[in-house]
Amino acid sequence: MNSSWLKANCCPSSFGKMKSSLRVLTAAWSGMGALELGASAVKQSSQLVAEMTVRRSTCGSLVAVRSFAAAAAPAVQVPGVSGDAAGVLSSIEALLSPEAPSTGKDVADAAVALAYLGARGNRRLWGKVLEKAASLGPSLDGPSLVNLSWALSAANVEHTRTLAELAGPLAANLKSIKPSEVSYVVEALGKAGIADVELFATVADLSESKSAELSAADLARLLWGFGSAGVQDGKLVKVASAGLVAKAGELGGREAAQALWGLAALRRVPDAALLGVLSKALKGGVDAPADAAAAAWALATLAVKADAATVRALADKAKAGAGDLSAAQAVQGGWGLAMLGDKDGAAALLGAATAVVQKDPAALSPSALALLYAGSVAAGVTGLPAQVTDFAAKGFGLAVEHSRHVRGAAAATFYKEVAEAVAYATGARHRPDVAAKVESYAVAAPDGSTLDVVVPLDANTKLAVIGVESELLSTAGGVLGGSLAAVRVREAQGFKVALVPQAGWPAGAPLQARAQAVLVAIKASVPSLSSTVDKLAKGL
Repeated sequence: MNSSWLKANCCPSSFGKMKSSLRVLTAAWSGMGALELGASAVKQSSQLVAEMTVRRSTCGSLVAVRSFAAAAAPAVQVPGVSGDAAGVLSSIEALLSPEAPSTGKDVADAAVALAYLGARGNRRLWGKVLEKAASLGPSLDGPSLVNLSWALSAANVEHTRTLAELAGPLAANLKSIKPSEVSYVVEALGKAGIADVELFATVADLSESKSAELSAADLARLLWGFGSAGVQDGKLVKVASAGLVAKAGELGGREAAQALWGLAALRRVPDAALLGVLSKALKGGVDAPADAAAAAWALATLAVKADAATVRALADKAKAGAGDLSAAQAVQGGWGLAMLGDKDGAAALLGAATAVVQKDPAALSPSALALLYAGSVAAGVTGLPAQVTDFAAKGFGLAVEHSRHVRGAAAATFYKEVAEAVAYATGARHRPDVAAKVESYAVAAPDGSTLDVVVPLDANTKLAVIGVESELLSTAGGVLGGSLAAVRVREAQGFKVALVPQAGWPAGAPLQARAQAVLVAIKASVPSLSSTVDKLAKGL
């Protein structure tokens, strides 16, 4: 592509020529060609970026509830392109003007062209794309919606309102979209946090009936999209999990990281077969440091036993590219490696994030600061500046307190029942005595947060009994990495910690039955207190 071609074709004097020049620019990747070429380009040059909003339980458990993947750089760098790029952008702008009789295909072609030209920073032009797409709405056909969705994801352009408005046309056109193309739509919707349950259920049905037509990359995108949108669908997870195992030969490191991230966001612990093929793909090589960071976070969040070779591969890649990670990515990857037992990798990534926070204290949210603190404690990282460590500890405490104050009714009832059960187990029998003990249990932790139940067993032993509500457990009821990280923090603060999962909790049962349940949980969490627990159990 040279300057004379661009000047001749990208500065048209008529609307028809303008559209034809754009057709030339996008012809090589129109329709499914765009998707296939885009997938290849993204695999080579983009990064999976997991910017996670973290929610905390009263005990400081960490769980991602809304995250997104995005290309940190343009979706593709086009080599050897020279000429009048401004003319191309001018043609696109004219095509998108309100008075131009543009079709859905024109809008999609414009979006794909902008994505491939790396024009993410041109907010005005992308705004026109979104405005035009919204105005066309129901008239957009399936292929146009697919290409538009892909372009928005590849260029890391977000606009929740527009995508929410396009969910209807997408649902209406699902039958006209190839099964292998649906994953791009789900990825875009998930990235924008559009949890259209009916649309996603239809996608799950389609995935089940057309599973043979879905590649491993398609299945990974579907898992990621459902996870990012926060839509739980057992059918989709089952189809994707089986498909990834069956098509293990197609899996690359990026696809494995994307699939794992989706599973972690959905709190779905993979079975041994799926974990095996995903681990093998990760060991085979992850192209981008951000993919390695995301995969480390996912494995740690799911609290699965990752083999040493997988952890080492992720740590090596993330450490080598630590300078290319954002502060949030470095924190997530560092926390993940800390929980996976790689101290060196954790220290490198958390150190990189610390350097950013030193320069800009507002670089991380309180939730991300909480990850930084929990990760440094879990890995036993020393040498971080005291000022940043203290600041991160305050972020941890703030995140915990926020979670305590936004509890729903069901969670509040669960925590109250746990506290009452502890009171009964330690000798209180009458309602006033139980209430008094429950009130006395609340203790301020060194980070400024409040622990709901702390029992002084003796002069040297303080037992923190921490409830773990259902949404902080895996879908199978298992304790996830966030809660395990919180245990590390509380232990470092001098507490012995017992976790009481809500799964299996005898809600509404008599106090004696609840006391028995809490003693079982304490004995399982803190074996060194077995004799004390046995004595208390006899007193019930």
